[in-house]
Amino acid sequence: MRNQNNIDNIAMLATLFSPLIIKELAKFGYSKKFSRILDYFMQRKYELSIDERLANSYDYIYEKLQKEYPNEYIYKNAIAKNILLGIHSLNTSFMINELRAKNSKVDVVIVNGTLTAYEIKSKYDNLNRLQKQLQDYKTVFEKIYVITDKKYSQNLLHLQKDGIGILVLNQNGSISTFTKASSQMDNIKLSNLFDILRKDEYLDIIKKISKIDIDVPNSQVYRCAKEIFVTLDKEKVYKEATKVLKKRGNNIMLKEFITKVPNSLKARAIETKLTKKEKNNFLSLLEVETKEIIARGL
Repeated sequence: MRNQNNIDNIAMLATLFSPLIIKELAKFGYSKKFSRILDYFMQRKYELSIDERLANSYDYIYEKLQKEYPNEYIYKNAIAKNILLGIHSLNTSFMINELRAKNSKVDVVIVNGTLTAYEIKSKYDNLNRLQKQLQDYKTVFEKIYVITDKKYSQNLLHLQKDGIGILVLNQNGSISTFTKASSQMDNIKLSNLFDILRKDEYLDIIKKISKIDIDVPNSQVYRCAKEIFVTLDKEKVYKEATKVLKKRGNNIMLKEFITKVPNSLKARAIETKLTKKEKNNFLSLLEVETKEIIARGL
């Protein structure tokens, strides 16, 4: 698939991994968009393993994308498989997608003993905003990595002097470390760290460290809490922030769901908001032949 038409075709396959389609499949047992896309490829005699279980079809399509169209989802899933579930585990760590830091939004954050940000720059991205993004991330995350294609790896080595790590996604889905990240603790601003937390999270941290129970009208809680938060000891606050963020993944049902979905869907299992019933429905649907699911949506 080398010409533009073929690139567009395989990019269409990438939408099969969208949260919307996963949600529809989990909720209804079919998705009209899912069916239209795969029917389009069936009409053109593409080999997509639709005679197999949905789980196998997703893995087959994922491998095709990994080799021919390594888009943002391929990178996120590689981080989930190789780092979250490979180096760490769901018992000690959690992965958060699309977390805002100051005026930027980082692609992936791994929460374990610290907060590590992963900014994705595939060969389809440009690097125009990267410096600004990294400056924002330094005010929130202790360690920062840019994960990229070998196309950009040499051009990014200068970031090492600022303590930014460089990772490269290989065609087989593994991740190579070009340079390791160093601590950005001196650059972290508690005001920016505060803004990535939910209300119950920052109130919990304030009470634990300062013993202060904030008792003001709801409209004043944010301002009052932030004024106190920024005066607290940075290292103590950071340690507690990692604990409360890790709790977002402290859900037995979610852990089981992530474990049971095929390797191609690890990142999407973490990111897509599904009810308990929808999770169970989706796990059952993964055992159904793909062609049957396509027929339901046509």
